[in-house]
Amino acid sequence: MTAEPAPEVRVSCYGALASRARIRSGTVRAATLGAAAAAVGLELDRHIVAALNGERISNDPAVVLADGDAVAFLSADAGG
Repeated sequence: MTAEPAPEVRVSCYGALASRARIRSGTVRAATLGAAAAAVGLELDRHIVAALNGERISNDPAVVLADGDAVAFLSADAGG
């Protein structure tokens, strides 16, 4: 039995992260927020968070992703 490929998700990096990430925006295959962050060369921690589908903000790398999800990475201190 062949494993299903990881979901295809849209990623975007904002602010200072845009210059640190491997890609500023595009699509990657990732099953979790942590895998999506790694795919663009970032690591979720207390300084970097992700907005999932414009709603949920998290820095939990275990959050599961689905095909078509949109993940925006930004600095945790963005906005003051």
